[in-house]
Amino acid sequence: MNPFALPFMRTAVAASILTGTALSLLGVFMTARRVAFSGLAVSQLAALGTVVGVSLLEFHLGGGALALAFVGLGMFLLSRLSRTRTVPSEAWVACLYVLGAGAAVLILSKAPRGESDTLGVFFGNVLSLTTTEVWESLAIALTVVGVLGVWLRRWVWIFVDSVSAEVSGIAAERWNFLFYALFAVAMTMAIHIVGVLLAFAYLILPAAAGFTAVRRMRDLFLVVPLTAAAVTVAGFYISFRLDFPTGPFVAVLLAATALLAKGYAAARGR
Repeated sequence: MNPFALPFMRTAVAASILTGTALSLLGVFMTARRVAFSGLAVSQLAALGTVVGVSLLEFHLGGGALALAFVGLGMFLLSRLSRTRTVPSEAWVACLYVLGAGAAVLILSKAPRGESDTLGVFFGNVLSLTTTEVWESLAIALTVVGVLGVWLRRWVWIFVDSVSAEVSGIAAERWNFLFYALFAVAMTMAIHIVGVLLAFAYLILPAAAGFTAVRRMRDLFLVVPLTAAAVTVAGFYISFRLDFPTGPFVAVLLAATALLAKGYAAARGR
């Protein structure tokens, strides 16, 4: 039986591909700036906001708003704490990651459906997605592609050589604020759709594979989203055949793809 003949599979694949396209494009810039690990802290804070809104306050309609608020607060704290020279910025990223993940688990441990809520928030349940999530994913993808595509050269310049961009008169701080605001919204919505694990995998792993296997910067913006889409389709098909949880399986397949890309680059002597 062809799994993609099933309506719920087509819905889940469409939502996942659109979400993966948006996050993988953002991941190119996060990786270029070498702040990819920050995405993990942000994802955990978004999960914490969702947990507080839904499980603790039973504020179902405001779960996304609280998640975005937690993400915004976390990014503000990171920007402040990273200025401290006595402690590496990575330590503060790890601190917020542990805070978000630990607090979310503690809250869920007291929830009536804590175990099922934990699985839903952290690992997602992509096979239960509806057309509503498809439209949300489409909105994310169109917004990210539109904002990044219109000023692509400027974004690349700012993220690859911010000093040169500022010397040339570009208000790098304003553009950085716009990017991170876009990132916060996209990541928050993506976690609502596919869960923390798969959202972070889409953000980092296709970009990691692209940077190790592709030589030219402009090729990344084609190879990275195509990698995310191809691995998503393969992951859905194989997980269905082998009866594995789809979201975690796709995440593992993305990680394997990044490692294979690294092996390919090493074999080619790059």
